[in-house]
Amino acid sequence: MFIASCAGKFLALDKSTGKVAWSYDTKADGGPFSFHGDPLLVRDLVIIPADRGCGVEGYIYAFDRNTGGLRWKLAAGSPATAFARADNAVIVGTRRDEWLSVNTKTGKLNWKFTDAAPDPSCDIPKPAATDGTIVAFVSHDQVVHILNAKSGAELRKVALSSPASTAPFLYKHLLYIGTADGHLRTVDPASGKTRDYQKLPEILIGRFTTVKTGGKDHEFVLGTRINDEHKTGMMVAFADQFQHVTWERGAAGAWESEQPHLWKGWVIAGSCHGDIAAYRASDGALEWTEHVQGCIRSFGHDESTLYIGVQQGTVYAYRP
Repeated sequence: MFIASCAGKFLALDKSTGKVAWSYDTKADGGPFSFHGDPLLVRDLVIIPADRGCGVEGYIYAFDRNTGGLRWKLAAGSPATAFARADNAVIVGTRRDEWLSVNTKTGKLNWKFTDAAPDPSCDIPKPAATDGTIVAFVSHDQVVHILNAKSGAELRKVALSSPASTAPFLYKHLLYIGTADGHLRTVDPASGKTRDYQKLPEILIGRFTTVKTGGKDHEFVLGTRINDEHKTGMMVAFADQFQHVTWERGAAGAWESEQPHLWKGWVIAGSCHGDIAAYRASDGALEWTEHVQGCIRSFGHDESTLYIGVQQGTVYAYRP
């Protein structure tokens, strides 16, 4: 199990005991650097981006997943998003509104796309989406850029009428993007045509998750509903390529785990108050809840155990 911290350490843990198998301290590279993107397993490697804001160069690291040996590292301008994978390349966004394609075997840069007007606020962009042929992402000025995944050549760009509240999700030849005005919008990458696909009572946030059950595709995403200045965290389930909402469930406070986590037929979310809720994916029935200490940022799992990572640095192993 791999854990990355904002304090600049990347660790491999024995999932049975929680003991550290190996670790890497980015102070060796002039850090500490913060890890904001998710680790990505590629063959015998684990790849992770690390940054320290806009003013300092960050790195993309590739470690031997078994020994922790550093296979390669690439200096880059504050890489901070989760990776999108396209064949033997990973695509990552930086706080400077640069987008990089990196060869996973060698660590060499395939291409770099730089937005004409870098983000002055140095925010972490939302992760890109790719199907291996194209890659799509939203720049800080709310423009959807669609590139050739192999060459990095821009194919087209489309301005959104409202800021993106989710990462783009490329699904069956359409891009789906939640926006701050409560819409789920689509962009056709082939034509650039946009459509207000659905108006929802909540603002969708984070990243989408999809699973096929009962011969049908189901899509899940988190959301926030605001009533009288009170925020309710929402879990929203769609079916049949987002054609309709099959169920939605609310909880006190906002969800902070960024992406619904699927495990054992449940879809799981966590909050910054340490609350966890698991809903039955098929119908949204609340199956169980749990509470831990800390702000929940991520989940992982194997067949028997759910692993919970909190911002304060603790990892929990949980069996419901």
